[in-house]
Amino acid sequence: MKQGNLILRILIGVLFAGILAYFGIYFWNAFTANTGTATLYTYTAEERVSSKGYFFRNETVLSQQSETAEVLCAEGEKVGNGDEVVRIYSSAEDYKVQKELDEAKAELQSLNYILSRTGDASDTMELDGDIVDTFTSLQAMVSSGQLTDLRNEGNELRSLIFRRDYTYNGADTLNQRIADAQAKVDELSARVGASYESVTAPEAGLYSANVDGYEGIMTLEALDGITPSALSEMAGAPGAVDDAALGKLITNSGWYFACNLSEADTKNIHTESNVKLRFADSARIYTAQVQYMSSAEDGMVTAVFHSKNYAPQLAGLRNQSVEIITGTATGFRTPKRAVRVDENGQLGIFRISGAQARWVPVTILWEEEEYYIIKQAPKLDEEGNPAEETQYEKAARLREGNTVIVTGDHLYDGKVVD
Repeated sequence: MKQGNLILRILIGVLFAGILAYFGIYFWNAFTANTGTATLYTYTAEERVSSKGYFFRNETVLSQQSETAEVLCAEGEKVGNGDEVVRIYSSAEDYKVQKELDEAKAELQSLNYILSRTGDASDTMELDGDIVDTFTSLQAMVSSGQLTDLRNEGNELRSLIFRRDYTYNGADTLNQRIADAQAKVDELSARVGASYESVTAPEAGLYSANVDGYEGIMTLEALDGITPSALSEMAGAPGAVDDAALGKLITNSGWYFACNLSEADTKNIHTESNVKLRFADSARIYTAQVQYMSSAEDGMVTAVFHSKNYAPQLAGLRNQSVEIITGTATGFRTPKRAVRVDENGQLGIFRISGAQARWVPVTILWEEEEYYIIKQAPKLDEEGNPAEETQYEKAARLREGNTVIVTGDHLYDGKVVD
């Protein structure tokens, strides 16, 4: 019995020593690995070239001598043939009275509209929601440059605010306000008379207040067969600006932009291909088609870009610095040193999950000098065909904010690193 107990104790001691040695080596490797990490984040890389160029349009200048003028259109607003664009006043006093009359008429119209809807639900919470929705819509319209319905949305917001006031003060207060507003309109109408002269649109188009002298030079006709030297000559010789100009109408559909590029910069720019343009004075990126590429002239080529969708934000622009984006890739940005190759030749990274390093196969989408843009490689079966991921695998996919190992010794899947 004593000999059996001794053997058992020896075996337990050997087993315990083995366990201690295993964990000792395990944690020694973990804490002496000199592990450096980085955080994954979503990034879009671009292939682009830069230049300076000009917008070409068919434009009609609105001109009339005046001392006091009121422009009724916002920059880039659509106007129809015959629409009132500008009012010419004989004096500043006439302008002041007319503005008061316009405001009084708008208020009277809003009040009458509210009165016509007094049978509608007047729940204040519902009205508050409508006011917030309308205000949000107005904000979105301004941000996107869609100004066509701006006036109507503004009037709707005014009406909603008046309606909310009515729910507190009752119909008697509303009727009194209508009577007061009508009296004010009548009084101002008697004073105003024929206080202004209207300037109307001779044809439909987009209004812009920016008159720069290029209206008769940088036309769509001038783009026909344009060369680098011709574009440079046009840019250096603008016409005289009419001192009586009240703005202009852009009458062509879509927009055109021309710029000179070096031959080397045109390697990925081809006629009828689609590119994206980022202009210096506009926060947006615009998709356009390459409509024309000239023959090379002293190493330079003229490219003409066209979009059928006219953005109101571009109406007042002419000379612009531009970035022409010919390719993009969006994925996770990671330092190059984080990407490794396993024994099977598969590219991947080690992501820290809990306290362990987990191997994640990846595909490189884009390469720069110091980093890659990557995405997680699709799961494949033994024959190399796409395989369906388990729910756990879907939950464990690479995500923005994951920590990846950039430097470390003796890394393997499952190694303790913390």
